[in-house]
Amino acid sequence: MENKDISQIAFEKIKESGIKPISKNVFNLKRVLFWSLVGFAVLVGAVSFSVTLSILFNNDWYLYNKFGFGFILKSLPYFWVICLLLFTILGEFYYRKTLLGHRHRLMTIIGAYIILTVIIGSILYLFGLGEIIEQSISANVPVYNAVIFDRNGFWSQPEEGLLLGKIIIVDGSLIKIVDADSVIWDINIGSASIDKQAKIGVGKIIKIIGDKKDNTIIFNAEEIYPAGNGINQDCCTVR
Repeated sequence: MENKDISQIAFEKIKESGIKPISKNVFNLKRVLFWSLVGFAVLVGAVSFSVTLSILFNNDWYLYNKFGFGFILKSLPYFWVICLLLFTILGEFYYRKTLLGHRHRLMTIIGAYIILTVIIGSILYLFGLGEIIEQSISANVPVYNAVIFDRNGFWSQPEEGLLLGKIIIVDGSLIKIVDADSVIWDINIGSASIDKQAKIGVGKIIKIIGDKKDNTIIFNAEEIYPAGNGINQDCCTVR
């Protein structure tokens, strides 16, 4: 039998199999595509981490004493944590498709992805973009509000001592607010503890813990907090 070198044997096998080489343009396009998908996965992961930080740092942790651990479990940002995990998996998958994908172990790739998303996501959070993004999605994507914890609804429970509304009148220790159902409430804030970030002024949205006077629209405030993250800023209007 005639001796053949390895390259000739490989060439004959390729010829027999009918395999056609990929053109340089297609190869470059696929390379750009996969790196773009990796970049997109990192970006979405960073946004998810940023919004997660924003929700956690602005969560109503002080309600633990009133509603217990059940409230904490309900209010956690599960949607964004799932997004972060999902795009971690996608980022690793698409990186495997690049020319460098075979050079690193799974944990190395995932570790690098997590570090990148944490750094970029933290920067986005520091610039306030996490809260802006979350509020924008909440205002423009109706289905989003169906899968997250409804803070507007939770704070609209006057019978449970929770009230959310926009201030329309300030008169000393008495203010009037309009809630999400366009009901106007008289609020006595004379003995209320007011969070330093809460602004008592016309047009400001506040969250109030207190007591509703039976069968009235009078509410005695005990604690007042700013609306904060997760509250629809267009929630309270006079109809």
